Amino acid sequence: MLVCYMNKFFLYIIFMMFFEISAFAKEPTLCILRSVHTNEYQRFSKGMYEFVCRPYGVITVDELYIKAKVGSDCKKSIEEFYKESPLLKYFTTNLLKLKQQYHVKFRDKRCIVYANGREVLSEVLIKKGLAVKKPMLKDEEFEHSFSNAQIYAKSLKRGLFKNKITRKCISELYKK
Repeated sequence: MLVCYMNKFFLYIIFMMFFEISAFAKEPTLCILRSVHTNEYQRFSKGMYEFVCRPYGVITVDELYIKAKVGSDCKKSIEEFYKESPLLKYFTTNLLKLKQQYHVKFRDKRCIVYANGREVLSEVLIKKGLAVKKPMLKDEEFEHSFSNAQIYAKSLKRGLFKNKITRKCISELYKK
């Protein structure tokens, strides 16, 4: 009888240790994609809670366009860019699939969405030239991969790097 109680006690201790480890782990959360508004905004849900995700550590083309002044060189360049490559405006819609589960982590009021295996959405957007790494980003986990993705996009003159849109837009963004 005493052996039975000891076994239950040890199982209880093991269960509590497992629960404590899993409760405080920095693991990504599985969330369901509900909608994709732009390359900048996606709506996810976890249980009954819905939230908007914006890619972490980057400034997207859409964000540059929204923040640019009306009639500015930046806004005109982005409009011209989307006229030349209209499918890139809907890139995230084609990449992510609705009602699918994605691993999501939260950092600095933004989302890290694992969109392509170990690649995060931010990195994929940078490689396509649809985003640039935030100039002052200090993140040990992603800074290297984002920098490499940006070098790759620049070397192939993709997206924002094709017509030097980044130079026009980033300088306008930081003049404010």
